[in-house]
Amino acid sequence: MPARDAELPETPATTGAHQQDRTAGAPRMHLHAVTPDDWESHRDVRLAMLQDAPDAFWFTYADEAVYDEADWRERIEGAWLVQARDADGILGSAGLGSHWEPERATTATLFGMYVAPRARGRGVGEALVRAVLDEARRLGKSEVVLEVTSSNGEAEALYARCGFERTGALHDHPRRPDLTEIEMVHRF
Repeated sequence: MPARDAELPETPATTGAHQQDRTAGAPRMHLHAVTPDDWESHRDVRLAMLQDAPDAFWFTYADEAVYDEADWRERIEGAWLVQARDADGILGSAGLGSHWEPERATTATLFGMYVAPRARGRGVGEALVRAVLDEARRLGKSEVVLEVTSSNGEAEALYARCGFERTGALHDHPRRPDLTEIEMVHRF
């Protein structure tokens, strides 16, 4: 496992202050680039996020709980995923996807951002967002877009701290007509 962790580019998100928890005496956090062999930990954190924050994601627990090992491995192969971990397990995760349309070749999407309840307020979300932005930059992307649910002000504030701005675009929530998805962008 340490070799895969070491593959993450050395950036502020993977070294220094972001690696050490903000809570005095707390265990060190590290970022781990997810591979298909990590399918079980990815499955576990993905299903946990869908149960903990069902309105924050396009898919539901019921949609994904039926996936088998091959499905999870395939999903990992189709994106760049990162997990924040400490000695007690997974603290959170995030993903970066590239657009396949030629006119959006320099745009990537931050998706599946999640911080476990036990890790909130400890800098984990910021470290994950920074790692995703660093990977997008490494891939030559000029912007990263995301959608955040209108009821999730804490997540929107996190993204704003990390340099994302609202684009003005709003999209329908996939299941709740009383919520919208707010589009945000980070440009390099």
